[in-house]
Amino acid sequence: MGRALVKKLLEEGVKVRVYDLKPPPEEFRERVEFQQGDIRDREKVVKACENAEVIYHLAANMPQARLPDQGFWDLNVGGTINVLEGLLKYGGRRLVFASTIEIYGIHTEFPVLEESEKRFTGIYSRNKWECEQRLMDARAKHKIEAVFPRMPMIFGPGFWHEKSMLTMFRLIRYSLPVPVPGFPKALWACVSGDDAAHAFFLAGKVKGADGEPFNVQAETTGAYLEVLNAVIRLAGSRSRPIVIPAWLVEAGVNLAGKYDLLSTPPELVRFALVGGDYSIEKAKRVLGFKPKHSAGEAIYSAYSWVYPARAGKTS
Repeated sequence: MGRALVKKLLEEGVKVRVYDLKPPPEEFRERVEFQQGDIRDREKVVKACENAEVIYHLAANMPQARLPDQGFWDLNVGGTINVLEGLLKYGGRRLVFASTIEIYGIHTEFPVLEESEKRFTGIYSRNKWECEQRLMDARAKHKIEAVFPRMPMIFGPGFWHEKSMLTMFRLIRYSLPVPVPGFPKALWACVSGDDAAHAFFLAGKVKGADGEPFNVQAETTGAYLEVLNAVIRLAGSRSRPIVIPAWLVEAGVNLAGKYDLLSTPPELVRFALVGGDYSIEKAKRVLGFKPKHSAGEAIYSAYSWVYPARAGKTS
C-alpha cells in the first residue's frame, strides 16, 4: 500500500515525506524525503509531521502478527495517537487513516454499507475501530479533518505478508491443483494497490470526505471460485481448483487453532471463508473513486510481482 500511495502522490505532483522502518524502493528514493523510525517512537513520529498538510497513516501490525493484545494496541492505537499528536502540534489539515473492512465482521447480507453493524474479527479490527473513534473525537475537539478508507486485502507489488496467498501463488506457478476451502461461492473482496492508492489520494483531497468512512474494493469482484479461475487464466497456468468440503475445513481450522499452527487467527480465517462484498457507492459518489482493476486482476498484480518471469517480466 505504501509504495502504491507514494507512486500516486508523486504522479500527482505532491511533495512527499516518508516515515518508515525501511527506506522506500529505489525507484522513489531520490524523489521523496525519507525519515527512518518506528511508529511507536513518539518523538520521531511527531517530528516527521512537521510542515505536513495531509498525513496518510498506514502503519499497523496485521492480524498475522504473533503478539499479545497489548503489543497490538501499542503499535496500532498507540502509533495512531503519536501521529495525531504530530498533526496537532504542527497544524496539519487532514489525517487519512487506513482502516479495514474487518471491523464489520461476518455478514451474510450484501453489500455491506459503511453504516452496517460492527461485529469485528479480533484484536486488529477492534484496534482499527478504536482509532476511528479517537480520531473522530479529536476532529470534534480540535477541528481537524479525518477520513477513513476501509479496505479488504490489498494486492500488488510488495505483497508478502499472507502465507496462505503465497502458497496459492506457488501452486499456480507450477500448475498444481489449488484447494478451494469450504465455500466456493463466497464473495472475494479485495482491491489492487493502485486502486487503493487512488482512493487514498482522493480521501486527502476531496473537501466533502472529511469525517467520513469509505469502503474501498474492486468494483468487479465475484465468488471465490470465479476469481481464482481468473487469476489462473491471467497467470497462464494449468492449475485446477479442488473444492474442500466445508466441514473438513472447519475441523482443520479448529485443530490448527488448538495447537497454534495457523499464521492467521482462527476468527479471521472464518471471516475469510464466509467472504463479503462491500458497497463502494459512497466512495464513488463523494470521492469520485473509479477502481480500474477487477478482483482477479488485483490478485494477479501481486502474483506477477512474486513470480515476474512467469508474468513475462524481467525484473
